[in-house]
Amino acid sequence: MIKAQPKNACSLLLAGGAGTRMNGQDKGLIHWCERPMAHWVADALRAISSPLLISANRSLEEYRLLGHVLEDSVEFKGQGPLAGLLAGLTEAQKRGFDAVLVCPCDTPGIQPELFRRLFTAWREQPDLPVIAQCDGRAHPLHGIYPVSLAGLLENQLRNDNRRVMVFAEIAGAKTLNCLDAADSFKNRNRPEDLLS
Repeated sequence: MIKAQPKNACSLLLAGGAGTRMNGQDKGLIHWCERPMAHWVADALRAISSPLLISANRSLEEYRLLGHVLEDSVEFKGQGPLAGLLAGLTEAQKRGFDAVLVCPCDTPGIQPELFRRLFTAWREQPDLPVIAQCDGRAHPLHGIYPVSLAGLLENQLRNDNRRVMVFAEIAGAKTLNCLDAADSFKNRNRPEDLLS
């Protein structure tokens, strides 16, 4: 009897936003607790899976210090986090991975344990994505997505629908309740958010 190969995922850090609520600054490189936010997230992701892919559309040299940088395709440039997720799924598939473990750069309080739990839940049903949920709110950019969803995501973007939760729902995402992790999901996407 042939033993099934374990399912593997690489990590994807989303850092391609315009930073409009940060006065146009590159959010991932803004400091929180004395380090750039992207560095906190990169460390948490790398603790669970590698290599680390980074969706970025500027500050490319700085992000290359953390991992392999991917730019959005010309067709979907400026289309938000789903364009970055598509770039990550496409690259991961080329590299022979089954899925990507994804997180945005503006949640630097994220902990590796949360990613570990997502990874474990996904391996139980590897054909479906798994996203975090906390206090009744789903967090579709904190999750793990099979590379087989790249075509579905590309179609959604071609139809000019950039809503992340819509994609998660269409893809049949399972939710993982993370009741004890509320601080992990706190977005730092405005200057005042950096104070806490």
